[in-house]
Amino acid sequence: MKHLLVDISAHGFGHVAQTSAVLNALDCTNIRLTIRSSAAEKMLRERIRHPFTLISYQQDAGMLMHDALRVDIAASMRWYADFHANYAARKAQAACELAQLQPDLLFANVPYLSLDAAGEIGIPAIALCSLNWADVFHTYCGGLPGAAQIREEILHAYTQAECFLQPTPSMDMHPAIRTQPIAPIAAQGKRNPAGLRQQSGLPDHTRFVLVALGGLGMEYPLENWPRIPGVCWIFPDVALTQARADFLPASLFALPYVDLLASCDAVITKTGYGTQTEAVVNQVPTLCITRPGWPEEPNLPDWHAQHGELTLIDWKTLQTGGFTHQIRALLEMPWRKPLVFPTGAQQAAERLLNRITSP
Repeated sequence: MKHLLVDISAHGFGHVAQTSAVLNALDCTNIRLTIRSSAAEKMLRERIRHPFTLISYQQDAGMLMHDALRVDIAASMRWYADFHANYAARKAQAACELAQLQPDLLFANVPYLSLDAAGEIGIPAIALCSLNWADVFHTYCGGLPGAAQIREEILHAYTQAECFLQPTPSMDMHPAIRTQPIAPIAAQGKRNPAGLRQQSGLPDHTRFVLVALGGLGMEYPLENWPRIPGVCWIFPDVALTQARADFLPASLFALPYVDLLASCDAVITKTGYGTQTEAVVNQVPTLCITRPGWPEEPNLPDWHAQHGELTLIDWKTLQTGGFTHQIRALLEMPWRKPLVFPTGAQQAAERLLNRITSP
């Protein structure tokens, strides 16, 4: 059997969402999967339908965050400066670990250290992501002392990939990276709003809004959250620090995340590939909090507005609870856009299969 090693960043839900969709589209009849990530095992096994060996492994930090919306620039720079202070030794160690695993192909979304190590010892590698850490790091830290050399080392690592698959919509990337655009990647859920009402014991007229801002230290302004008759809000369990009849924990529903999303009448999220593309593919109207300065803006919101039903607000508006009108409008808005078919996963899977089975 061929051995496919998959490295997944744990910085955000989108990396797991993109990678799992590709792996699920891959014919693994003669492929053994090993996944290295510090993402939660429960999420990985829920998302990835093939058997795999999991190695808990962290080789990137993405950007350190104050919360799901704000980058901690100073802490991020300290992390990268420390990580790259002995980068040659880290790469040598990563190459040793890679050699021990003996993969036929490395697939990365989108840590750069193992890509660099793969280039060092001649293991073929393919990257995939809607962003890369070289350009994200440069956006926030590029003007700081020592940042230029760090960025060059990260860029060099990404150039070791035979190709960098860019699912639509992706951020603009440095021309040194060998990018290849592909179609969107997103999971398609099973829509069952009646099931939500049945599991929650709520009336047939109840509408459900999923609140999915990410779990990186977010403090949800529950004290200001609007009350809308007939509307229930589904939150991550950890966010519910207040009890209210219209606040429901996500764990109440025995559903995979994408089925829960597809069954809701609207979703509140932030700029980010995973939830936004899945909202479009599953035709869920979206209230999206903007992230000024984040490199996926404006590409991702522009694409979302073109292919889905999208309303943008800022974080301050959400904090004050002043978004009742926007939610009401989304709940009453007919879906006016044609279906988007997320064929990028199949395209990426074909590329992986052709490469791993080639002589």
